[in-house]
Amino acid sequence: MVSNQECQWLSRPMPRTRVVSYGHKLGTKAWRVVGRLEGGQTQAEIAKVIGVSQSVISRIWNRFLETGSAGRRPGQGRRLGTTPNEDRYLVLTARRHRNMNATLLQQHLRSANGTTVSSQIIRNRLYGVGLYAR
Repeated sequence: MVSNQECQWLSRPMPRTRVVSYGHKLGTKAWRVVGRLEGGQTQAEIAKVIGVSQSVISRIWNRFLETGSAGRRPGQGRRLGTTPNEDRYLVLTARRHRNMNATLLQQHLRSANGTTVSSQIIRNRLYGVGLYAR
């Protein structure tokens, strides 16, 4: 346990310049939360001072106990539709075959790379480089 003199900075209220409403937006404040919890403050007190719900504080503490880190874990989110190489392939194919529409380009990409994407993604990628699918 840390002495009161060493933890004096922990008991000061944080400046309320900006109220953070989501736990994943806390960033470096997560370490302050961990420090305050180790200093003996309750989760409810910390939540009130920071301006977030108590469940956010609880999640940060549980993450710290599990991983030893208060930082975020890498996301597992949905993969982007196409890679930069596939985007280049689409542009090349669209330029070579001017009369291909998005559905034909989609089928072409699937047969060449095995990548299945929607025809809207094809249109978006072509629009990004100034081309339009028929």
